[in-house]
Amino acid sequence: MLSLSLAQLRTQAHRLVATVLAIVIAVGFVVATLVLNDTSRNTVFGALSSQFVNTDAVVAYDWQTSTGEMPDADAMTGISQEIEKLPGVAGVALDLSAYVNARLPGSQGYRYAQVQSLGDGELRWQKLKSGTWPDGPNQVVAAPGRNLEVGSTVELQLQPTDDDGSGNGQGDTKTVTATITGITDRSSGITSIGSQQFWATTPQATAWGAQEVDAIRVEAAPGVGSDQLTQQIRDALRDDRAAQALSVRTGQEQSESIANDLTSDNAELATVLLVFGAIAVFVCALVIANTFAVLLAQRVRELALLRAIGAGGKQLRRGVLVESFVIGVIASLLGVVAGIGLAAAVSAIGSSYENSPVPLAGVTVKLMPVLIGMAVGIVVTMIAAFTPARKATKVAPLAAMRPMDMAPITTRGGLFRRISGVLLAVPGIAIAWYGGKESDLLLATAGGMITFLAVLLLARWLVPLAVALVGRVVGPLGQVPGKLAALNATRNPQRTAATATALIIGVTLTTTMVVGAATTRASASAAIDDNYPTDVIVSDGGGQDLPAVLIGTLSGVRDVTSTMGVPGSTVKINGEESSVLGIDPARAGKVLRADENGRVPANGTISLPTWYEDGYGIKEGGPVEISAGRRTLTLKAHLVGSAMDGPWISTPDLAKLDATAGLQQVWARLADDLDNDERGEALDAVSNAAADVAPDSVLSGSADERASFDQLIDILLLIVLGLLAVAVVIAIIGVGNTMALSVLERRRESGVLRALGLTRAQLRWMLLWEAMLIAGVAAAIGVVLGSVYGVLAVRAALGNSGGVHMAVPVMQVLAILLVATVAGALASVLPSRRAARISPVAAIAAA
Repeated sequence: MLSLSLAQLRTQAHRLVATVLAIVIAVGFVVATLVLNDTSRNTVFGALSSQFVNTDAVVAYDWQTSTGEMPDADAMTGISQEIEKLPGVAGVALDLSAYVNARLPGSQGYRYAQVQSLGDGELRWQKLKSGTWPDGPNQVVAAPGRNLEVGSTVELQLQPTDDDGSGNGQGDTKTVTATITGITDRSSGITSIGSQQFWATTPQATAWGAQEVDAIRVEAAPGVGSDQLTQQIRDALRDDRAAQALSVRTGQEQSESIANDLTSDNAELATVLLVFGAIAVFVCALVIANTFAVLLAQRVRELALLRAIGAGGKQLRRGVLVESFVIGVIASLLGVVAGIGLAAAVSAIGSSYENSPVPLAGVTVKLMPVLIGMAVGIVVTMIAAFTPARKATKVAPLAAMRPMDMAPITTRGGLFRRISGVLLAVPGIAIAWYGGKESDLLLATAGGMITFLAVLLLARWLVPLAVALVGRVVGPLGQVPGKLAALNATRNPQRTAATATALIIGVTLTTTMVVGAATTRASASAAIDDNYPTDVIVSDGGGQDLPAVLIGTLSGVRDVTSTMGVPGSTVKINGEESSVLGIDPARAGKVLRADENGRVPANGTISLPTWYEDGYGIKEGGPVEISAGRRTLTLKAHLVGSAMDGPWISTPDLAKLDATAGLQQVWARLADDLDNDERGEALDAVSNAAADVAPDSVLSGSADERASFDQLIDILLLIVLGLLAVAVVIAIIGVGNTMALSVLERRRESGVLRALGLTRAQLRWMLLWEAMLIAGVAAAIGVVLGSVYGVLAVRAALGNSGGVHMAVPVMQVLAILLVATVAGALASVLPSRRAARISPVAAIAAA
């Protein structure tokens, strides 16, 4: 039987090309998804944690778990000197940082930036892309940024510091000019999204006021392991009171902690990637099963003939499984290669984004994606082949050799499918809804898969019904071929459902990703708007009041839609000195992008960051006494989040406290429809215009963060679009397969129609109308399902981190609907041409 099966593969190879192609593409889809998951994960996590990857031990304050007070700079310096004396230590790096105002090349105004110290030897973790390391005074290396290149200079405005290194010292600011000696790769500056980052030697960084200690990184002596060194440090610091609040970890442990913190939750990210891989496997299984089942259905008469000449049913089933195994192995191997190639192509395109905050780096190929791809291709192909083979061999040989129509949906099997579909749909919808409500992504995904399986079971009933309704409307437009197409599409429900299934899968997945991406972008943008509602904030780096004319100057800048001045004053809040800003509620609504948290204060209210509750004991709605000189007001407290830059009160209340309050800031809102380049140009224009009026002005705000976020979304969308392209190809192959096989199945029917007077052109037109009817209905079902799944997935994934803002990109969804319908029509072109070429007599005789 083995030799017969192999002979069948050789002689029937032309019939298997489409099936092999579907398996190759489906397996490639799975492998590409998993490989890109690994690549993006390694790239993002590697970049986020690169500071500690080659460090043996790290001593740092953990903002997530530490309960004690963070040691000051002097205490951290003492701790580092104590660690340096240990016998297992080869080197120690004290990571120092300071925030400065930087005037970048090509810009007249200042922007916020960060200067950090460089370690030595193995403890220097940054990677240079061009140039050299600094070795003299007033030299820096820089993370990639606009107009920065080796040899250019930047002007740094240094803030006077207190003894604790807080940067709040008294005195005049100092300005220095630094030369850029090198540019790092993008991963070295990934943590500085929204601000420019520079590195200098430790003495230079210290001279510039870098006194805030981020971490103490330790290099182990030869022969000393990371765990051994970490334990030595813990033992040495056990009795040091200043070090009680610090954590001591290996470099690998600190890398994982940093990556987890900066990505919100490592497990959540891994879950998202795992769910995407699971969806890919699910789609692959459905496509292969559908394609192979239709193919074997055409071989019923062939298998019956073999039984008639003596072959047993078990032998035939084994033979079919051998065929499917060989097909699965060959196609899966090709699919693995294709998937890795696709992942490499997408990664190469992604790495070309010069300004992306998260670059893709190469391609990470692990054994598990290869094994999963092979297993999916082989196992699913064999399972898909077994059911139709078993069905074909249960039919009597003589009965199987007679022409037979597919069973109608009113048979016992059709009724079972409808009942099963309804029974799966009810709990599936409930599970998906509950998962979305509780922000449980795995539960929502499971519910979505169950409901999708229910839709596929009901497709044999729903699709013909929908096609019949649509056919009544559009069928007459196609005259006789159109009417025949509507009748043919509903006469064989199984064939119609099989043709539509592949397209439903592809369109559903495509729409899910498109709507999900749009909803994610809208939700994340809304979160940025809520937490950082001001596009542009111009303040004075020298600590002086801004000139009032600056408001009008910025109003005239291109792409600035509205501006407002923000006065401020130094007051005492419950006896503690603090700065307060006065907000005009009427004007703020035109400048701020959102105020969901109610930051803008009404008269008689003071808006405060939430940390005032712990630091000052102020409760929500409680009284707050605020005074300036001899004037005192008692206001009602409103705690609105930790991201505020300080207390806000209304301008009338500020005027009661300080009638001469000067202009502290100017806020500006940019146009909504700017892309990243246009936004960058607008920020440069605002910075230059502000510098003309106030030379020491500093530019800040959320526009840079929004630009970085958009770039990150663009990279992730590129990955998704690469996978969606594969899904669309799978759908077209599936439609082409089922259309070709249905045409072969209906050769006698086509011959009879030709004999009754239907011309070749009318026959082709009939098949085209039929394909368009089925494809249009399938695309509409897929669009509806995908839109629901996309919003549900985002709600489940992001529900815990804030509100979900549903966004359905109407034009893109309509484009998907149109493309799917046209693709289904194009898939029928070759089969219809083949059917039209056969003469009526030959078609009837062959059938």
